[in-house]
Amino acid sequence: METMEVEERLIPLTLRDMTYACRILTPRRRYGTEPLVLIGGALQDMYSWPRLERRLTAHTTLMLMDLPGTGNADDPAASAGIDVLVEAALHAIDHLGADRVNILGASYGTPIAYRLAQSHPDRVARLLLAGAAPRLGPRLTAVVRQGLELVETTGSRPADEAARRDYARNVVDLLVNGATRHEVAQGPAAARLMERELMRDSQSAALRYATCHERLLDTDFCPPGGISGVPALVFTGEHDCTSTPAENEAVAATIEDCTFLLLRDADHMAHLEREAEYADLVTRFLRDQPVHGLPYCVPGGELQRQ
Repeated sequence: METMEVEERLIPLTLRDMTYACRILTPRRRYGTEPLVLIGGALQDMYSWPRLERRLTAHTTLMLMDLPGTGNADDPAASAGIDVLVEAALHAIDHLGADRVNILGASYGTPIAYRLAQSHPDRVARLLLAGAAPRLGPRLTAVVRQGLELVETTGSRPADEAARRDYARNVVDLLVNGATRHEVAQGPAAARLMERELMRDSQSAALRYATCHERLLDTDFCPPGGISGVPALVFTGEHDCTSTPAENEAVAATIEDCTFLLLRDADHMAHLEREAEYADLVTRFLRDQPVHGLPYCVPGGELQRQ
């Protein structure tokens, strides 16, 4: 893969007394497509996508951010909902100096990206949602509640290793489907990496992961009215059990002019398991190139909705 020269800017941001930040990666060779804004998952920060960012910045300017409640950003108020995060994301996007941007929301970032496109369609050239659902599913809800209980019962004291490991494994089994792990490209390796990271600092990780999702409990991620006027792509791995293929398809059905795809041999962590294919799919969509009939997509796993 060709190494590109990229200019990086780190921008500190403040909104409602919350401090957070974004990174803007600009290729020295300029491209015609709008900048891509990546809003990631609850366990990720703006430095969690190194291999993907190298592939994407070969084609576009890329913004990554630590929204309030993630990375090194301040935590929002306990009463804050998704709309505060949408406001924070839009505030960061204003620093790109672009009238319109492409937005990729992944996992926890999908409801933020969805609402941003719904409320500001004039600012969004293309919308991509990876691992989306209309609301938290029962398995993820159970893991969130386990994380909250782990933190509440231990307070400032470290939880015992058995409790931490049980929680970490439940998170990993959800994100890297435990039932089909050996059918997933890089599945066992991705699971080992995630469990090691969670155990390294699992109490604070448990708090952040659970608290991020706590504000999503009993919340509809897709407000009434859907989205129109924004070309969209919804995709996930065929083995995703965090946001199932059926849940992703249900989100796609609320968006006019939306393409729905499933990636072969992947689950919720498709960006780790099929990095090159993930980047290729995103890049094709940004360039308005055909995305149907790709060899790394499941046959029959495509649905075009007009």
